[in-house]
Amino acid sequence: MGPTTLAWELRGHTVEMAQLHKDYKPMLRLVRELIGVVPNCDPYLEIWPAGFRTYNLLVPNLLNVPQLLLGQGAPKDLVGLGMYVSSRAAECMYCSAHTCSFALRRGASAGALVGDYTPVEEAVAMLAHALGSVPTSMTAAYTDEIDRYLAPEDVEWVVMGIALMGFLNKFMDAMGVPLEAEAIHDVADLIEPTGWNTGKHLWDDVDLDDHHADGAVPKDSLGTYLRVLRHAPGAIKLESSWTKGVSGRIGPALMMLEDKVGYAFPILATLQHKRAVKAIAAALRENLDPNLTKLGLPAKCMVGLVFAKVVEDEMLMSEMIQLAQLLAPEIDTRLLVDVGKYAVYPAEFAEIPRGLSSREAAAIMLAKAASTSPSNVNEITVSTVIGHLTPAQIVETVVWLSVLQMLHRLYAYYDARIGLI
Repeated sequence: MGPTTLAWELRGHTVEMAQLHKDYKPMLRLVRELIGVVPNCDPYLEIWPAGFRTYNLLVPNLLNVPQLLLGQGAPKDLVGLGMYVSSRAAECMYCSAHTCSFALRRGASAGALVGDYTPVEEAVAMLAHALGSVPTSMTAAYTDEIDRYLAPEDVEWVVMGIALMGFLNKFMDAMGVPLEAEAIHDVADLIEPTGWNTGKHLWDDVDLDDHHADGAVPKDSLGTYLRVLRHAPGAIKLESSWTKGVSGRIGPALMMLEDKVGYAFPILATLQHKRAVKAIAAALRENLDPNLTKLGLPAKCMVGLVFAKVVEDEMLMSEMIQLAQLLAPEIDTRLLVDVGKYAVYPAEFAEIPRGLSSREAAAIMLAKAASTSPSNVNEITVSTVIGHLTPAQIVETVVWLSVLQMLHRLYAYYDARIGLI
């Protein structure tokens, strides 16, 4: 008997890893260099291929890879530390293991990963914890503190890593993706004493005795750089096909979204780095493409509103209402109000609003349970969702929630820094 998770229920619908290697080998090889394994999330994300593309657009571009590995941009150990601390704040045990390994490989000290900080590490950790919490506890005091140590363009790369983990934390935790035994062996001895555990991410059919730690997690070396550079051209070719028609310049990116989606997502205008602008714009285009959605845009708008309400993000609430008016004008305003109320009612008293299809009802039920950090996806949620949504619709819903959590962290940071609301 396996765990009560969506990943367990969907395990028979995943795409074979051999097929992923055939179709996306450069991407998989690149991630293996970053964390030492090909993540178990990949076969789940490819159930809805736009989800896999979203993931592979965001990871290298929000991490500034391969430049990060070559020492360009923000100090890579600090980027890794921010990713790890935000994952612990969100209580995503899967990502906590991977980001611990990522940070160690980028040169972060073991001490920093258990809370023994230098002043600059403490500034990064405070910022990351504030952004990783739900609701966020972000204030201008955290931006003021980190500004004492890092240039604005480097702070943004740290924040991009934390925002990326918003996407990854939500997907891995809400789905309950199984953690690779290699990842456990890399970091368990270091972070188990701090309260980390595998939880729902360790499945009964994973035999840890088949894997043995082979010493310290390897740090970046010349060999790392050369291997990454060898895989980079193939990854760039794939990415170019996914970002066709998307610019990294703010004006054209906003115009593309206005044209393709109907809404420009002005948060992009606050970003300094073109590759982050391009990747986020392309991911939003993928997720709101009427030709790619299996769930339906009306349901996605309502899922977005539920998420925004749960995490108490006023700007995101406003944007989801605008999206509903633009992309799903058939949704009655009173129904949107009821969906918003459903999102914030205590679970034991919340009733699904009338007027929803069974698919829409299952999607907003999943959204309510999955929007908290950690998620509250329980046996009732899983059985209801499995009964009313296809595997592709489930993955699409969780990918969209993950995109929204990425945006939520960006909104919280920039609201504290420049006052978005």
